[in-house]
Order: sequence, then C-alpha cells, then structure tokens
Amino acid sequence: MEYDIQSRLQGVPGTVIDCLNGTNSDAALVAVIPGVPVGKSRPRFSRKGRTYTPSKTALAEEYARAIVVSQTGCKRLEGPVAVEMLTVMPIPLSWTKRKRKAALAGDIRPAVAPDFDNLAKLYCDAMNGVWWQDDKQVVDGRCIKCYGPDPFVMMWCWPVH
Repeated sequence: MEYDIQSRLQGVPGTVIDCLNGTNSDAALVAVIPGVPVGKSRPRFSRKGRTYTPSKTALAEEYARAIVVSQTGCKRLEGPVAVEMLTVMPIPLSWTKRKRKAALAGDIRPAVAPDFDNLAKLYCDAMNGVWWQDDKQVVDGRCIKCYGPDPFVMMWCWPVH
C-alpha cells in the first residue's frame, strides 16, 4: 500500500515537523506503519524458566515488518545508519474539545505509555533483516511522540558516513 508522506504529516503539529531530520535526507528510506504505536514489552518467563516474547509484541513486530517490506522492500543498508521515528498517538476520547485542540496544535504532548525507548526498541527490532542486518548498526536515533487525528508510526533511515 503506497502512502503519500506529505498527506500523512498534515495532521501532525508544525512544531514537530520542524524538528524532523529524516525528512531532509534524500537517501532516506521512509515507511508509514498505520495504527496505534506499540511499545516493546519485557520478556516473560514460563514456569519451566524459558524466556519468551509476549504475543502482543511479536504480532506488532511482524505487522510493522510486513508493512515496511510492502512499502520499501528489503533494502538493507550496510554500515552505520541513523533512524528517526515519528509516533503519532491517538487523542483520548474523554478529552474536552479545548484539550483535543491543544493536543493537535502540539501544545500537549503524550508523556504517557508506551515509553519512547520501548517504541524505538520494537520498531528497530522489526527492521532487523529489512533495512539493516541488525539494529546494532543504528548509531544515531530519535523517537518523537505527538498526538494526531490518525495514529501511525513513520520511520526514516539513512546511511551515516
């Protein structure tokens, strides 16, 4: 499914758009993952002591990987890379019109779960074998959280020299 990047960014506050670096890189791979952003959960342990990934995390990684492959293919970058992630969270339905308007303007930012580092972990792990061999190649990264009318994750990745 092809996404028009500019139309996706329409509902994002201008103050957030202004601080995005990935949009300025011509060499960037770009993908839009629709839906509510999901953070990586802690590993769980079975009664027998085995470690496993919770199903919500595994499904979210599979979904993100499938969407990115459908949009960009497997274009593995070699060497160090930079990643930027814009996570647009849904505005709580219980909020007043005034508070919703402030969130859409960027005056209120989502200082709520999931944490930015758990968001970055899930989506970077999902890109292993797709945009890079392993996420240890990521030497520069950023995860920005904001509110928007339509939740999604947009990722940019480009080689660092």
